[in-house]
Amino acid sequence: MAQEQVKKVQRKIIFIKRGAQLRFVVFVLLAVLFGMSFVFYEFINLMQAIFERHPVLLQVFFEEGYSLLLIFGVKMAVCFAILVLVTAVLSNKVAGPLYKIEMTCKKIAAGDYKARAYLRSGDAAEDLAGEFNKMMDVLEPKLESKEKGEGHD
Repeated sequence: MAQEQVKKVQRKIIFIKRGAQLRFVVFVLLAVLFGMSFVFYEFINLMQAIFERHPVLLQVFFEEGYSLLLIFGVKMAVCFAILVLVTAVLSNKVAGPLYKIEMTCKKIAAGDYKARAYLRSGDAAEDLAGEFNKMMDVLEPKLESKEKGEGHD
């Protein structure tokens, strides 16, 4: 039986599988934008109802409210930028392991039956990689003996 090896794998880039990760990031950001626009719409309706009941507040809002809205807008932009970064990092936790397993599959398809998928501890597909490696531990001797048997014909 092959010994289970533990390799420390570190990735230095965020976007490994750009297409899949960008779709994930865009999906999350669109969902957040939809939620933010809904909240903004409700806020505008609330403000309109308040101003209809208390027209005097409209003057106070025009005097004080614009600077508060600007500050609110800046805060929302900063929160959105942080969300973009967090979403990109989270997508890396999924795409990175899948990419590593995909590359291992390509090595095996090219004839390197000793190739194994080593992932970081805590990665999304850590259990999948472990089962994949166990499968290859069983298949490796069979594949190698089959190749040797075909070579003698």
